[in-house]
Amino acid sequence: MTATPADQLGELARHVLAFEHERARHDRTKEAEIRVEFDMSPARYYQVLNRVIDSPAALAYDPQLVTRLQRLRYARTTARAARSFVAPGAAPEGREEER
Repeated sequence: MTATPADQLGELARHVLAFEHERARHDRTKEAEIRVEFDMSPARYYQVLNRVIDSPAALAYDPQLVTRLQRLRYARTTARAARSFVAPGAAPEGREEER
């Protein structure tokens, strides 16, 4: 007998994927629901979620959802890396403050 993708995922991983399937948006309400539903902080939940969506078993279990979540994570990471950070007290590039 061969194991199905669902058999290869743990209960928490399946629960996280089901929750993400139902709650596509990231907002304060979702974060409150994470605390109630999973009894963990949103930061810990997103660590678990990232580990789950990197799993080949999760990709086999729900390829459309996992691919969408990976794409969103990549977009957030790319946007975060593209930001230019300015040292405290320094003027942003292109804007010299007059003295």
